[in-house]
Amino acid sequence: MISKKVLLVYGTRYGSAEEISEKMADLLREKGAEVDIFNLKTTPEKEIPAFNNYDGILVGTGIKMGQWTKEVKDFVTAKKEELNSFKGHRGFFVSSGYAADPEMYEKVKIEYTKDALDKIGVKIDYFDAFGGLMDFTKSSRMSWLDKKILKSVAKNDPKINLNGWNDLRDWQQIEKFILGFIDFLQA
Repeated sequence: MISKKVLLVYGTRYGSAEEISEKMADLLREKGAEVDIFNLKTTPEKEIPAFNNYDGILVGTGIKMGQWTKEVKDFVTAKKEELNSFKGHRGFFVSSGYAADPEMYEKVKIEYTKDALDKIGVKIDYFDAFGGLMDFTKSSRMSWLDKKILKSVAKNDPKINLNGWNDLRDWQQIEKFILGFIDFLQA
């Protein structure tokens, strides 16, 4: 059991990064950590507690057309100096359909996390990329245009149900990531 405090903030478009963040928070709590979790789309930046209240910070975002959510980009850019001077451990993750493709995983992991953070000028300690969701159901959060674009990309993939729910996330990978972050916190 750990007695650490973690701030977890995320941005999501279709719910994948949100579900990943909630799972991470649950795993951290199971291990004894205290976790404050915030959706940056619904929580004003001024309501996010000061970083010095925490031992670790995790930031996550969904990816659409190679881009983070606006809220995460704005948050990381605005908090650049605070993130860089934070004395605790920093982690970052993305949720992207391409990360589920073994041939694309490493490229997505580096480009959408480390390289993107380097462009902003933020140094990060720990990062990963996870698969995303392709929800083609009628109750999907995706717009008809997003569905059309994704269907055209996925039409030749026999693993993708073009009329249903496709969870491309590897939950064991996500658990391994958070357990590694816990080890990192205890170091």
